[in-house]
Amino acid sequence: MQKQNYNFFILIWSTQTLSTLGNLIISYGIGIWIFLQTHRALDVALGITAFYLPAWIFSRMVEKYIKLYSPEKILLYTSLCGLFLWALIEIIRNYQQSLITIYFALIISGFLKSFQVPALAIFIRKYSENNDYQKNISLFSLGNATTALISPEIATVLLKVGNGNINSLLITNIISYFGIIYVLLRTLKIKNIYSKEENKEQINPTKINIKKKYPTICILIVFTSVMSFCSNRTYESILSPMILSRSNENQTVLAIVNSFFGLGSICGGILLTKKIFTIKNPYTVFYLSALISFLFGDSLMALGQNCLIWCLAAIAATIPMPFVTAASNMIVYQNASVNDHPKLFTQINSWESLMIPIGAFLGGYLADNFFTPLISRTNNLSFLLEKVVGKTEGSGMALMFLGTSIIGSFLSISGFFINKMILINKK
Repeated sequence: MQKQNYNFFILIWSTQTLSTLGNLIISYGIGIWIFLQTHRALDVALGITAFYLPAWIFSRMVEKYIKLYSPEKILLYTSLCGLFLWALIEIIRNYQQSLITIYFALIISGFLKSFQVPALAIFIRKYSENNDYQKNISLFSLGNATTALISPEIATVLLKVGNGNINSLLITNIISYFGIIYVLLRTLKIKNIYSKEENKEQINPTKINIKKKYPTICILIVFTSVMSFCSNRTYESILSPMILSRSNENQTVLAIVNSFFGLGSICGGILLTKKIFTIKNPYTVFYLSALISFLFGDSLMALGQNCLIWCLAAIAATIPMPFVTAASNMIVYQNASVNDHPKLFTQINSWESLMIPIGAFLGGYLADNFFTPLISRTNNLSFLLEKVVGKTEGSGMALMFLGTSIIGSFLSISGFFINKMILINKK
């Protein structure tokens, strides 16, 4: 990568990381605020749905415009819209304290994010040579992991400062947009990308059959969707209730375990960024990393009944995730034509986003209505399950983690061999 382009890349990385921090602070804080307003987990799940579902609903529109405009412009336009949106919500909330207003903001913010995720993947490819893919993808993973580690603490402090009001969260999020907007405006002017280089004929791009043209990437899309579903069925929905239930509601233990999730992702990002581990075969790395995460992370989370084991589980589950992300992007970069990247990255993001609210709703429902009653019954099956996950409050939720570990491991192995057979037949 040329030095000028690399400096631009680092600037975008730093400002995008700042913007991500603002987004995570607002999303985490809003989740707490919604629960404190209504004391209903369903209302929090509705907020999750409002944020993620637009990526799936508007995927066709996103495909067209991601291909029409440069990724720099997409990031600029969506950041400007995001700044205007949250500034408007801050103004409206001074006159009307409405939950509907927040849901509306989450829907629009999710719509903007549906453009940003594939645009960022295309941006990384645009400013990376083949030997830089791993490093540059991992830089963003490292930035995201760092923001995920510190955002809950910042959001909690801001809520306390605001006495439970989300104005401080909104203002922090608004401020976070200025960095990337300034860098993009200045750099686009210097690079003279304001000229109309877009091809208007591309607004209706040629349709491609992903299943026929890119069968291995089709499997990748299916598998990332399944991973997203499993993650949100367990980690996002029931992790906190399970740990609190199995630790006598010790919030310190929960905070420590959550911090190890962030630390694990940071360690994985450093391993890739520093090229301590080099991805030579992205297919193998993708499925092997997913297998390690499911096999060791989820099983240890299920079997553990103390802080030490849960922390080890968090490390085992999250260290492989930057490898999964980097390998996933590299598979698309190296095996699909550049013209098809907008569609492929949009499809990956849209199906992942669809699985998040489905997993969140289903996880809570299954925990309350199936697995907890199952472990509480007095029969041979429940007796056997108690020997594995213990008989404590939260054992039913632990059983869900064990199930995810088994299913996820099986799917990882199956995906690897199916993918291998396709590659052999191609040759």
